[in-house]
Amino acid sequence: MSSKAYNRLNINESIENNENENENEIYRENEDLNNNNNNNDENKNESDNDNDNDNNNDNNDDDDNNNINNGIINNNNKNNNNNENNNENNEIERSQIILQPIIRKPKIEKKQSFLSKYLKSIIYGGMDGLVSIFVSIAVSFSSSDAKISVLLIIVLSKLVAGAISMGMGDYLGTQADIDFARGERKREAWEVEYYLEGEKSEMVEIYTKKGIPEEVAREVVDILSLNPKGFVDVMMVEELGIMPDVESQTPWKNGLVNFTSFVFFGILPLLPYLAFLAIATVAKIPSDQHLYLFLIVIGITALTLFLIGIFKAKSTDTKWYKSGATTVIFGVIGAAAGLGTVELIKVIFPNVDISQ
Repeated sequence: MSSKAYNRLNINESIENNENENENEIYRENEDLNNNNNNNDENKNESDNDNDNDNNNDNNDDDDNNNINNGIINNNNKNNNNNENNNENNEIERSQIILQPIIRKPKIEKKQSFLSKYLKSIIYGGMDGLVSIFVSIAVSFSSSDAKISVLLIIVLSKLVAGAISMGMGDYLGTQADIDFARGERKREAWEVEYYLEGEKSEMVEIYTKKGIPEEVAREVVDILSLNPKGFVDVMMVEELGIMPDVESQTPWKNGLVNFTSFVFFGILPLLPYLAFLAIATVAKIPSDQHLYLFLIVIGITALTLFLIGIFKAKSTDTKWYKSGATTVIFGVIGAAAGLGTVELIKVIFPNVDISQ
């Protein structure tokens, strides 16, 4: 081989080696570039993951904050509901306190419950029995030759008939009051159930007429209306003048008390004549003894009337002497009216003989 050829061969090998080295360098550079890209991708992925984690953490924080806010809102709602319930309960308690004197009687009044409940029947029966029997005795006294038997027949028949009549009258009157009150209560209860605003307006008008400011009256009525039954009781009193205890009365007890009171007080003026009958030996009452007996009857009647007045005063917390005097005056007026009627009959019918 010639030297030229050998040199050319070496040159070619060198060129090939250089090309191979360049290719290797390019390959290595590409690998490095790929590695760098991969690293960048990994860093980017890590950064994205970190951002995702941060976002997730932020979302979790937002969820926690939302949960906290929701919890606070729920607590506030619960507190508001509790406050509303407490306010409603307080208003109901206030209405019950206001209505307590009307709905429920104080325990301290139990000792006087019988007298306060039947005072009217006792006074009515006692006054009527006392005065009517006194008039019957006075009529017999107007006849100088009245027989004691006639006197007893007239007075005792009047006593029995009057007591029964008064007892039955009290029974019927009490039952009528109860029926009327129950009917009005049903009507008011219906109006409260179906027309509450109208009833509240009526109560506000009633209170404003009594001098209560309209704002205060509305507040009071709003509180009272929270208790429908008590509100009806208030309307029965304020609007109709019917007390709640009217419906709790027992008619037959009122009638019995009236009957007993009539008999008890009515027989007192008759006691002197019953005593005379027990010791008398004559059928007729002598005029002088009749006068003494009649004066005793007047004294017993006046004293009993005064005692009835005192009894009424003690039960109603009024002045005893004023009540006693008033009762005596009314008794005198009643007796005078009865005796005046007898004298008028004598004038109109002069031939009538009341001595037999």
